[in-house]
Amino acid sequence: MKFLKKILEANYLGKKLGDIFELFEDFVIVILSILLFYLSLVALYDIGYAIYDSKATFIELIPKFLYIFILVELFRLMIVYLTERRIDTSMVVKTTLIAILREVIIKAPHLKFEDYLGVSVLIAVLGSMYYIPKVIFYSEKDFALKQRSFKVKKK
Repeated sequence: MKFLKKILEANYLGKKLGDIFELFEDFVIVILSILLFYLSLVALYDIGYAIYDSKATFIELIPKFLYIFILVELFRLMIVYLTERRIDTSMVVKTTLIAILREVIIKAPHLKFEDYLGVSVLIAVLGSMYYIPKVIFYSEKDFALKQRSFKVKKK
């Protein structure tokens, strides 16, 4: 009877389900972070092997280095999400810009004028997404990371 009364309290069931889903979400993010870490190690091995083998040219190594930067930024984004419970949009925009520039560097000889025009518009939109919030809020401390505090419930 006491258990049934507790379940029927306002928002009790919703809070418990929310906690369960949040735990599941954390589990998925941790698995993704481990996979990103593994991909980073594989990419580092690939770069090391290409340099050691000395058959790779400088032009072939640039996209590999940019790929590692993308993986590191995604890893940092996952860490920020786990600690802050928010997605840092400026970090997402920066990672997207790096990914676009990597693709442009790789496919530059095969791109047409229309492709460059589309990439230019995309970069302009992403740049405005990055800088407009900073102009509106006037200060960087609105974007600063805050420490997550854990409160212990007293019985």
